[in-house]
Order: sequence, then structure tokens, then C-alpha cells
Amino acid sequence: MATIMAAKSAVSGDQSIDVVGEKRRTKAHEHFDSESDLCSLFIREFNQLPGWTCYPECAGFDVLVVHEDGRQIGVEAKLTLNVKVADQILPVEALDFYSRPGPDYRLVIVGRITDSSAGLRKMLERFGVQVLVPRISHTSRGDEATFDLEHRLLEAKGQKSMFGRLYLFDWNPEERCRLPAMVTSLPAGVPSPVRLTSWKESALKVLALLRKQGFITARQIAAYGVAITRWTQPVGNTPAWLSKGEVRGQWVESKFLPAFDIQHPEVYALAVQMLEKELSEELTLSRS
Repeated sequence: MATIMAAKSAVSGDQSIDVVGEKRRTKAHEHFDSESDLCSLFIREFNQLPGWTCYPECAGFDVLVVHEDGRQIGVEAKLTLNVKVADQILPVEALDFYSRPGPDYRLVIVGRITDSSAGLRKMLERFGVQVLVPRISHTSRGDEATFDLEHRLLEAKGQKSMFGRLYLFDWNPEERCRLPAMVTSLPAGVPSPVRLTSWKESALKVLALLRKQGFITARQIAAYGVAITRWTQPVGNTPAWLSKGEVRGQWVESKFLPAFDIQHPEVYALAVQMLEKELSEELTLSRS
């Protein structure tokens, strides 16, 4: 903890710049109607930096930023810095003992910091979580909000420590967050977000095979690593997702099956493509 505090006290260079730009920054939050708008700006700017890719609503974060060398930044967003976002960004202590996957770095982005939340920012940065607030940049197109990432995050362009700024604190997770099969167009920072989880990726593969064959078996469902009972048995008053087919052992789609393909159309399309490739390879082997 002492190491973190010493490191963070040296990062006051960013805070001095914030004081100079306080007048501008008080207007920055006016550019955002929601946390989703805040995330959109952050994602757009970070995706322009070489080697970095943003995954919206991934691994429990509003945004998971991933470098091509594997480094990850978990990001939580709020229009105004508050205790809730501090609770969201910090890991649950007990889970650290169970080697829960996590990102290398943790970051909070907010539309503004009030007098009452300035101390919370200082606390988070002493704990190893940097807090970024967009600034107003005067351009030929007028005033625009920007995070100015390449100058404010050393990780963004691999710069060395400069002007009192250091790299983000490395949480050194035993295992990094699992990434989805592809980057989706899901909006980040929205209430009750639709997240693409590893379970949902498997469910999309089940759905692709089900529609390709017109049916599916319990063994085929289990082969994708998902529980059979949720698909074939009712849960309380909620009907089963599949109905019994005409042939014993086969299950067919029912009207109660969730629209996973509509929630994640890009990933479903990829699942269909992968299935077609697998079936084509199996057919080639059978003929050889």
C-alpha cells in the first residue's frame, strides 16, 4: 500500500494540469447526456490509438480495453464521480483468494468531479485507480470534449514516466479477463446492459446448430458446455426453452427460447459461419 501511495503522490502532475483547466472542465459534462455518451467518446478515442481495442460491456466492466500484447484496462463510467463507481471498479477482496480473472489496470471515467467528490478521486488514485475527466478542446469545429488519452495515459503510446506522471498501477492478476470471440457493437455504460458472456457465446453455438439441423439433442447441448436442464426443463413458472421433437431424444425450438441471436447478431453470425466450416471439414474427411 505504501508503494502505491508513493507512486500516486508523484502523479500530481496531472492534477496540476486539472487545476489550470478547471474553468474549461466545468463545461465538459454538458457534452454528455448519459454514461453511454461518455463511454462512446472514450471508446472512439482509444480505438484510434495503435494496438488498442475496446470491448464494450465485457468481463463485468463498462469497457475492457485490450492491447495487442495482452495488457488490459478495466473501465467503469459515471457522469459524476461517486461512491458507487468506486465500489464497482475496486475488486472484491475475498475473490482475490480464488484467483478471479481481472485486468492489469483499473480506470474510472467521469463527466465531472464536484467539490464533494474531489477527495474520492484522491482516494481512488492512492488505491491504484486513475480517474479521468474529459476536457474541452477548442477546434475549428467548435468546442469538443476529449479525454486527450495519448497525453494523459502513458500506457496509451508506451511513453516513459514524464512530468511527474507514472504508469497506471499494475494489479498483476494471476489470470486476465476472458475476451469474447469478437468485438461487438453493444452500447457501453447503459442501465441493465446486455452483456456477451462465455455462457452466451456457447448458447449462440447451440442455437446455430439447432436451426441448422431443425432439432438438437441433449448430448449436443452438453458438448458446448452448457447445462441441459435450462433448455429442456421448466424453471418455476418459466417454461422450458425447447420442446420435445417428434423423434425421441430430439428437441426443437419453442416460442420461449430467448432471442440470443437478436441480442448479439454479429456473434451469432460468426457462430453460424464456424458451424458451416466445421460441417464442411467433417464432410471432406468422410469422403477422403
